[in-house]
Amino acid sequence: MIARLASFTDEQLLLFLKENNENAFDEIYNRYWAKLFSQAYKRLANKETTEELLQDLFTKLWLNRHQINITSSLGAYLSGSIKYLVLNQIEKEGVRQRFAVAHKQSLVTHHNLTEETIISQELEGLVAQEVEKLSPKCKSVFVLSRFDQYSNKDIAQRLNISEKTVENHIAKAIKLLKSNLKESLAAVIILLNALV
Repeated sequence: MIARLASFTDEQLLLFLKENNENAFDEIYNRYWAKLFSQAYKRLANKETTEELLQDLFTKLWLNRHQINITSSLGAYLSGSIKYLVLNQIEKEGVRQRFAVAHKQSLVTHHNLTEETIISQELEGLVAQEVEKLSPKCKSVFVLSRFDQYSNKDIAQRLNISEKTVENHIAKAIKLLKSNLKESLAAVIILLNALV
């Protein structure tokens, strides 16, 4: 019977297949496996994935043997089926790759944001420490100007001093901060390099 199946047409093999004839299934498998493998491998270039897809295709052929309704030839049906499975696989791989890229980008963004937050907090802390070292009047003027966003005129009225005195306090504070923060900024740069 097995030797004779090789001479049967695809249509005859399908009829035997629908009657649960495993030998007919084996003949269809042997007749089309290499051709379908070649077709799928050209697109996927991956032996394991190609073999898995062929396994799926022939498993479905056996499981759905009673419902199968082939209007074209068996060869065209199998070729169309493997083409569909290959396209589906390529789409899945594309989704995986896009997800991997997006995930990697989100990790980099998260790392950068975390790094920026740490640096920003470090700098704010350093500036706050240096502001605390200013004389009380100079500190009051600087805080009202730079942190509370008051104009020089408003600060002068609020502290009952001249605008020129306000300007002098701000200039003095900036000069001291620049001078004192030079060493601290070097420390921040060292911290930055440690985070990379």
